[in-house]
Amino acid sequence: MGEALEAQERFCAAAWPRLVGAMAHYCGDVHVAEELVQEALLRACRRWSHVSTLESPEGWTYRVAVNLANSAWRRRRAQRRARERHGPSGTVVDPDPVEDQLWVRSALRELSVEQREAVILRYLLDLSAEQAADVLGTTPGAVRARTHRAVERLRSQLRPSSVTTEEISDGQ
Repeated sequence: MGEALEAQERFCAAAWPRLVGAMAHYCGDVHVAEELVQEALLRACRRWSHVSTLESPEGWTYRVAVNLANSAWRRRRAQRRARERHGPSGTVVDPDPVEDQLWVRSALRELSVEQREAVILRYLLDLSAEQAADVLGTTPGAVRARTHRAVERLRSQLRPSSVTTEEISDGQ
């Protein structure tokens, strides 16, 4: 039991910063990302005997965090519709991240969900096309195609003074 606990602790310590970064890009808020990743890591630890045998435990944990985010967004949409029917809605204020983070998050939001997930898994979590395909339930070719289209779209949005094209490669 002690060895499994140590493996879980190592996994959580190594995965935490990468997953928080990836989820911050996915949902646009680092504080929300931290909560989602914390819950996803807890679920990974609860199912460690299964998760530890997967090709990409980090990819599995990312998928859980994305599912948690999507569920929360569905609940918020339902709450917002209810408030619109029954009273004024509240205003959510996002913290003021640095300009580059804002730009990256904005650019990622312009991508389709499929493209955004492919970019996050491939470049922020550094998964192979095969590992990302396993997480997304698709083929490696589909992941490569989504990633390629996403990178081309991001390149077209780049400000020439901020990033060179060598800094973003399509990883193929």
